[in-house]
Amino acid sequence: MAPPHSDRGDDKYLWRNGADHFVPKFSSKATWHRIRERAPEVPWWDLIWFKEEIPRCSFVAWMAVLSRLPTKDRLSSWGMNVSTLCVMCSSGHESHHHLFFLCPYVSAVWSHFSGSAWQAAPSSMLEVADIIAVSPQLRVVIKLLMQVIVYCIWRERNSRIFKRVATSEAGVISRVDRLIRDQLLSISPSRPQSPSLLQLFFSLTYRPP
Repeated sequence: MAPPHSDRGDDKYLWRNGADHFVPKFSSKATWHRIRERAPEVPWWDLIWFKEEIPRCSFVAWMAVLSRLPTKDRLSSWGMNVSTLCVMCSSGHESHHHLFFLCPYVSAVWSHFSGSAWQAAPSSMLEVADIIAVSPQLRVVIKLLMQVIVYCIWRERNSRIFKRVATSEAGVISRVDRLIRDQLLSISPSRPQSPSLLQLFFSLTYRPP
Protein backbone atom coordinates (compact mmCIF):
# COMPACT_ATOMS: atom_id res chain seq x y z
CA MET A 1 0.00 0.00 0.00
CA ALA A 2 1.40 3.38 -0.99
CA PRO A 3 1.96 5.84 1.86
CA PRO A 4 -0.43 8.83 2.12
CA HIS A 5 0.55 11.91 0.12
CA SER A 6 -1.11 15.27 -0.51
CA ASP A 7 -0.99 14.67 -4.26
CA ARG A 8 -3.35 11.72 -3.79
CA GLY A 9 -6.01 13.75 -1.98
CA ASP A 10 -7.14 13.94 1.64
CA ASP A 11 -7.65 10.87 3.79
CA LYS A 12 -11.27 9.89 4.48
CA TYR A 13 -13.12 7.37 6.58
CA LEU A 14 -15.01 4.54 4.94
CA TRP A 15 -17.41 2.25 6.79
CA ARG A 16 -17.99 -1.41 6.04
CA ASN A 17 -21.69 -2.19 5.58
CA GLY A 18 -23.67 -5.42 5.70
CA ALA A 19 -22.86 -6.25 2.08
CA ASP A 20 -19.14 -6.04 2.93
CA HIS A 21 -18.69 -2.86 0.88
CA PHE A 22 -16.89 0.26 2.07
CA VAL A 23 -19.14 3.33 2.02
CA PRO A 24 -18.69 6.93 3.26
CA LYS A 25 -21.86 6.94 5.42
CA PHE A 26 -22.04 5.20 8.80
CA SER A 27 -25.09 3.04 9.51
CA SER A 28 -25.72 1.76 13.05
CA LYS A 29 -28.13 -0.83 11.61
CA ALA A 30 -25.54 -2.19 9.17
CA THR A 31 -22.89 -2.21 11.90
CA TRP A 32 -25.20 -4.07 14.30
CA HIS A 33 -26.04 -6.72 11.70
CA ARG A 34 -22.35 -7.13 11.00
CA ILE A 35 -21.17 -7.65 14.58
CA ARG A 36 -24.13 -9.52 16.06
CA GLU A 37 -24.27 -13.28 16.33
CA ARG A 38 -26.96 -14.50 13.96
CA ALA A 39 -29.43 -17.24 14.85
CA PRO A 40 -32.34 -18.87 13.00
CA GLU A 41 -35.54 -16.83 13.01
CA VAL A 42 -38.03 -18.18 15.53
CA PRO A 43 -41.67 -18.67 14.43
CA TRP A 44 -43.08 -16.66 17.35
CA TRP A 45 -41.06 -13.43 16.93
CA ASP A 46 -44.06 -11.50 15.58
CA LEU A 47 -46.01 -12.51 18.68
CA ILE A 48 -43.57 -10.57 20.87
CA TRP A 49 -42.07 -7.72 18.84
CA PHE A 50 -44.44 -5.31 17.08
CA LYS A 51 -44.77 -1.53 17.09
CA GLU A 52 -47.98 -1.41 19.19
CA GLU A 53 -46.47 -3.38 22.08
CA ILE A 54 -46.11 -2.17 25.67
CA PRO A 55 -42.37 -2.64 26.35
CA ARG A 56 -42.67 -3.95 29.92
CA CYS A 57 -45.36 -6.43 28.81
CA SER A 58 -43.48 -7.60 25.72
CA PHE A 59 -40.34 -8.22 27.80
CA VAL A 60 -42.18 -10.44 30.31
CA ALA A 61 -43.98 -12.24 27.46
CA TRP A 62 -40.63 -12.79 25.72
CA MET A 63 -39.17 -14.33 28.88
CA ALA A 64 -42.30 -16.47 29.25
CA VAL A 65 -42.03 -17.79 25.67
CA LEU A 66 -38.42 -18.75 26.35
CA SER A 67 -39.40 -20.26 29.75
CA ARG A 68 -36.82 -18.03 31.42
CA LEU A 69 -38.91 -16.45 34.16
CA PRO A 70 -37.87 -17.59 37.67
CA THR A 71 -40.91 -19.78 38.29
CA LYS A 72 -40.89 -22.06 41.33
CA ASP A 73 -40.08 -25.19 39.34
CA ARG A 74 -36.97 -23.48 37.94
CA LEU A 75 -35.91 -22.24 41.36
CA SER A 76 -36.28 -25.79 42.71
CA SER A 77 -34.20 -27.18 39.82
CA TRP A 78 -31.43 -24.74 40.79
CA GLY A 79 -31.29 -26.35 44.24
CA MET A 80 -33.32 -23.76 46.13
CA ASN A 81 -35.52 -25.08 48.93
CA VAL A 82 -38.86 -23.60 47.85
CA SER A 83 -42.38 -24.95 47.66
CA THR A 84 -43.42 -25.45 44.05
CA LEU A 85 -47.13 -25.04 44.85
CA CYS A 86 -48.85 -22.43 42.67
CA VAL A 87 -49.73 -19.34 44.72
CA MET A 88 -52.63 -18.53 42.42
CA CYS A 89 -54.67 -21.71 42.79
CA SER A 90 -52.83 -23.75 45.47
CA SER A 91 -53.65 -26.91 43.54
CA GLY A 92 -50.86 -27.30 40.99
CA HIS A 93 -47.12 -26.99 40.68
CA GLU A 94 -45.91 -23.67 39.35
CA SER A 95 -44.31 -23.87 35.92
CA HIS A 96 -44.55 -21.57 32.92
CA HIS A 97 -47.19 -23.78 31.32
CA HIS A 98 -49.28 -24.08 34.47
CA LEU A 99 -48.97 -20.46 35.57
CA PHE A 100 -50.00 -18.86 32.28
CA PHE A 101 -52.45 -21.40 30.84
CA LEU A 102 -53.52 -24.28 33.11
CA CYS A 103 -54.11 -22.52 36.43
CA PRO A 104 -57.90 -22.15 37.05
CA TYR A 105 -57.35 -18.57 38.24
CA VAL A 106 -55.60 -17.68 34.98
CA SER A 107 -58.11 -19.60 32.87
CA ALA A 108 -60.84 -17.39 34.32
CA VAL A 109 -58.94 -14.29 33.18
CA TRP A 110 -58.44 -15.72 29.69
CA SER A 111 -62.08 -16.81 29.48
CA HIS A 112 -63.31 -13.32 30.34
CA PHE A 113 -61.68 -11.99 27.18
CA SER A 114 -62.76 -14.90 24.99
CA GLY A 115 -65.14 -14.06 22.20
CA SER A 116 -65.01 -14.17 18.43
CA ALA A 117 -61.37 -15.29 18.26
CA TRP A 118 -61.36 -18.16 20.78
CA GLN A 119 -63.99 -19.96 22.80
CA ALA A 120 -61.77 -21.07 25.71
CA ALA A 121 -58.45 -20.19 27.25
CA PRO A 122 -55.52 -21.02 24.93
CA SER A 123 -53.26 -23.83 26.07
CA SER A 124 -49.94 -22.39 24.89
CA MET A 125 -48.24 -19.44 23.24
CA LEU A 126 -48.19 -21.31 19.94
CA GLU A 127 -51.96 -21.67 20.11
CA VAL A 128 -52.16 -17.88 20.40
CA ALA A 129 -50.04 -17.70 17.23
CA ASP A 130 -52.54 -20.00 15.49
CA ILE A 131 -55.40 -17.72 16.56
CA ILE A 132 -53.60 -14.75 14.99
CA ALA A 133 -53.24 -16.64 11.71
CA VAL A 134 -57.00 -17.25 11.64
CA SER A 135 -57.92 -13.66 12.55
CA PRO A 136 -55.54 -11.33 10.65
CA GLN A 137 -57.68 -8.22 11.31
CA LEU A 138 -57.45 -8.78 15.04
CA ARG A 139 -53.78 -9.82 15.16
CA VAL A 140 -52.51 -6.65 16.87
CA VAL A 141 -55.29 -6.73 19.49
CA ILE A 142 -54.81 -10.43 20.21
CA LYS A 143 -51.02 -10.11 20.51
CA LEU A 144 -51.36 -7.13 22.82
CA LEU A 145 -54.00 -8.92 24.89
CA MET A 146 -51.79 -11.98 25.25
CA GLN A 147 -48.82 -9.92 26.42
CA VAL A 148 -50.85 -7.87 28.90
CA ILE A 149 -52.48 -10.97 30.43
CA VAL A 150 -49.09 -12.67 30.84
CA TYR A 151 -47.64 -9.49 32.36
CA CYS A 152 -50.52 -8.99 34.79
CA ILE A 153 -50.48 -12.64 35.88
CA TRP A 154 -46.73 -12.48 36.54
CA ARG A 155 -47.20 -9.22 38.46
CA GLU A 156 -50.00 -10.76 40.54
CA ARG A 157 -47.89 -13.84 41.24
CA ASN A 158 -45.00 -11.68 42.49
CA SER A 159 -47.34 -9.53 44.58
CA ARG A 160 -48.65 -12.61 46.38
CA ILE A 161 -45.16 -13.97 47.07
CA PHE A 162 -43.25 -10.83 47.99
CA LYS A 163 -45.94 -8.47 49.34
CA ARG A 164 -48.47 -11.00 50.67
CA VAL A 165 -51.15 -9.05 48.78
CA ALA A 166 -53.69 -10.94 46.65
CA THR A 167 -56.05 -9.53 44.04
CA SER A 168 -59.23 -11.25 42.91
CA GLU A 169 -59.74 -12.49 39.37
CA ALA A 170 -61.99 -9.48 38.78
CA GLY A 171 -59.18 -7.17 39.89
CA VAL A 172 -56.70 -8.68 37.44
CA ILE A 173 -59.31 -8.58 34.66
CA SER A 174 -59.89 -4.89 35.39
CA ARG A 175 -56.14 -4.22 35.27
CA VAL A 176 -55.79 -6.01 31.93
CA ASP A 177 -58.76 -4.13 30.50
CA ARG A 178 -57.37 -0.77 31.65
CA LEU A 179 -53.91 -1.39 30.19
CA ILE A 180 -55.37 -2.55 26.88
CA ARG A 181 -57.70 0.42 26.56
CA ASP A 182 -55.03 2.98 27.46
CA GLN A 183 -52.66 1.55 24.85
CA LEU A 184 -55.26 1.22 22.08
CA LEU A 185 -56.57 4.74 22.66
CA SER A 186 -53.13 6.08 21.79
CA ILE A 187 -53.05 4.33 18.39
CA SER A 188 -54.76 5.92 15.38
CA PRO A 189 -56.41 3.79 12.67
CA SER A 190 -54.17 2.98 9.71
CA ARG A 191 -56.81 4.42 7.36
CA PRO A 192 -59.52 7.04 8.08
CA GLN A 193 -62.37 4.64 7.29
CA SER A 194 -60.87 1.72 9.19
CA PRO A 195 -62.20 0.79 12.63
CA SER A 196 -59.93 1.74 15.51
CA LEU A 197 -58.04 -0.95 17.40
CA LEU A 198 -60.18 -0.15 20.42
CA GLN A 199 -63.31 -0.94 18.38
CA LEU A 200 -61.71 -4.22 17.30
CA PHE A 201 -60.97 -4.99 20.95
CA PHE A 202 -64.64 -4.46 21.83
CA SER A 203 -65.70 -6.67 18.91
CA LEU A 204 -63.27 -9.37 20.03
CA THR A 205 -64.56 -9.55 23.58
CA TYR A 206 -68.23 -8.88 22.85
CA ARG A 207 -70.66 -11.57 23.93
CA PRO A 208 -74.23 -11.42 22.67
CA PRO A 209 -76.85 -11.42 25.45
